Amino acid sequence: MARKLERINSVCEQNKRLNKLTHRVQKLNQLNIVMQQALPIQFASHCHLANVTATHIIIHTDNASYASLLRFQAPVLCKTLSEYLPHAIDKLEVKVRPKNAPLVQPTSANITLPGKAAESLQQTADSLEDGALKTALAKLAQRSSKSN
Repeated sequence: MARKLERINSVCEQNKRLNKLTHRVQKLNQLNIVMQQALPIQFASHCHLANVTATHIIIHTDNASYASLLRFQAPVLCKTLSEYLPHAIDKLEVKVRPKNAPLVQPTSANITLPGKAAESLQQTADSLEDGALKTALAKLAQRSSKSN
């Protein structure tokens, strides 16, 4: 018998840990918006609020130059975010976390050789004694003749 599907909200409300985690994520998202508004506009796509503790905030940025510039903004950020928290923030920690570039699958370079070149490779392979070079030349000649 299949289990009855439940809405995620009801699951979070029933589970105390999930409920607490959900509220923490929502609070961090709200504080991240406040932080983004307090920063100069060019910072918006390069940094985000990662964590808030009792005494300090942690911000992740994607490169070191923005990390240096963020450190100059520390007094403003601490003061602004302290207004939205039950305790005062007195320290800013900036960590550089480069954005993950999507993995690009290397494309194999298709080598196309004229028919005469493929014949020449095959003749050279045929004239050699058995070994790695003969095998490699024969494979190269076969592959190039298939692509023509």
